[in-house]
Amino acid sequence: MVLPESPEWVEFLSPYPAATQELARTLRNRLVELLPPCIETVWDATNAVGVAYGFTEKNRDHFIHLPVYTRYVNLGFSQGVQLEDLEGRLKGAGARIRHIRLERVEDLDAHAAALVRQAVALAGPPAEPVPPRSIVRVMEGPKRRPRPS
Repeated sequence: MVLPESPEWVEFLSPYPAATQELARTLRNRLVELLPPCIETVWDATNAVGVAYGFTEKNRDHFIHLPVYTRYVNLGFSQGVQLEDLEGRLKGAGARIRHIRLERVEDLDAHAAALVRQAVALAGPPAEPVPPRSIVRVMEGPKRRPRPS
């Protein structure tokens, strides 16, 4: 899929360290290359900034998300418990969601890409292609962001 970065995404990342911003932006671009046409939701949430992907605009339909933290980015899978993770890299103890912690661009490797493909297949791509686009959602209330060094 081809989907330009939204200016809001870049703005929401601005409180993060430069290295984390670069990591998040590069990982997002690599993830977009792996995904079929879908809808990107850019989040300015309470605990993190992130992007999520689905075939509709509904939050419950997101199948992959990429939340950003101070020194790393998670690659999250909404149906992670159903994925075949032969290397045992998926973390999480919830009923559905699992994630991989990405601290370097190289952490989005062939194994992670295979998990992305599985997540897309589980989501069941729509019969009609979805025009790729980004939407922005901002949660109300205070934001927990990294403090300037």
